[in-house]
Amino acid sequence: MPEQLLLQVGGMTCTGCESRVQKVLGRLEGVRSTTADHGAGEVRVLFDPEQTSAEAIGDAVSAAGYEINTTLEGSR
Repeated sequence: MPEQLLLQVGGMTCTGCESRVQKVLGRLEGVRSTTADHGAGEVRVLFDPEQTSAEAIGDAVSAAGYEINTTLEGSR
């Protein structure tokens, strides 16, 4: 069953940043969908926990040059 993760992300300042985050996360095995909102500083991810983890998602966002401020939501 998919899990949803909502992250507070720092450093996203434009739609280009949103696209970059979505592209990076879209390459991860098990990520089904992503939505990024630079205005709210949020990234929402729907993923398969058998294929990836919240930690791997956060690491990918950080590696793309953005700061994970808080994990707001995760459900199993």
